[in-house]
Amino acid sequence: MNLKFNVILSVALFFSGSCLSSCHNHEAEHSEEEHNKTEEEHEHSHTGAITLSHKQASEFGVEVTPLSQQPFSEVIKVSGMIEPTASGRATVTAKRSGIVTLNKNIAVGSQVKNGTLIASISSRGLQGGDVNAVAIATRDAAKRELDRLIPLHKDGLVTTAALNEAERNYKEAAAAVGTNGGGGSEYAAINGIVSAIFVSTGDYVETGAPIASVTADSRLTLRADVPQRYAAAIPGIRTAHFRADGMSEIIKIEEHEGKPVASGNVNPAVNGYIPVYFTFTSTGDTPSGSFAEVYLIGMPKGNVLSLPREALIEMQGNYYAYVRLKGHEDAYEKRLVKTGTTDGLYFEIIEGVKPGEEVVTKGATIIRMAETTAIAPPGHSHNH
Repeated sequence: MNLKFNVILSVALFFSGSCLSSCHNHEAEHSEEEHNKTEEEHEHSHTGAITLSHKQASEFGVEVTPLSQQPFSEVIKVSGMIEPTASGRATVTAKRSGIVTLNKNIAVGSQVKNGTLIASISSRGLQGGDVNAVAIATRDAAKRELDRLIPLHKDGLVTTAALNEAERNYKEAAAAVGTNGGGGSEYAAINGIVSAIFVSTGDYVETGAPIASVTADSRLTLRADVPQRYAAAIPGIRTAHFRADGMSEIIKIEEHEGKPVASGNVNPAVNGYIPVYFTFTSTGDTPSGSFAEVYLIGMPKGNVLSLPREALIEMQGNYYAYVRLKGHEDAYEKRLVKTGTTDGLYFEIIEGVKPGEEVVTKGATIIRMAETTAIAPPGHSHNH
């Protein structure tokens, strides 16, 4: 159970308890003085207002910020993928043909070091026999031939050239033993994470076939696939924000030593998309091969009204913000807002709120819960 859920549960229990205590025998507890409120007191009540005391708001982390215009940039939202850098990837390949047996401790996502056993390969039992056994037999035959010719050469019955040929054949045969053999092991060549496994235990592989890919976990590449209609905007792209599949957090690559490494000026379009690349230092939870939602940050377009993502509540495709009513720190109003572009962290606000208004920028879900419980502290009725 995470912290956010605990906070929301606490709010729900608090409001529920408040309702039980404040609503029980509500009519009987109205004093004559309350029934004789002055007109001035009624003017402090707000039709449709959402009420939450300043103390309660502070306890549950609600923060309000006066809205003002801030710098904003052009944004292009596209899809992309997290990939290893060219120097940060090593493929483990088969150095001999045979049947693969993967290391039982190896799986996609496993941390490995340089020299970690990835798989073993054996050709024993294959049609045509053990390749290494053939090499051994060839070596032994060459050795027997050399041993036969040596005494004959001493007696002058075999030429020196014939003896040298026999020696050369033996050395070549001896060198072949173990290089094409019936057994062998393949190891990781770098420290990193196993990002892909291309075979299964029991598969037959030819010499040179890929077995697994190991990705160094320090630097990664973000590839953004930009539709060709945005080609003219690509040169102005300065940085990027992204959210990988399975993650809730938006990552700003500039906060992780990120930088662009190629632009659409040098990358040709593929199937109507132009790849744009950035490198960045891994955050530790962005595995290579993950798809990503990418926000490409372009040229500044001046100051605009904007709100952080957490300030907006989405309901049935519409976005709402909560505005604290002027002069009444316990009362809030829900506003329908029209949004423009977003960089993943902030939304441009086109209409619905005005500069200077105090908008809930943290804890909007708390105000939302206060709204749905319909609790109205004294002096701020929902129905006047």
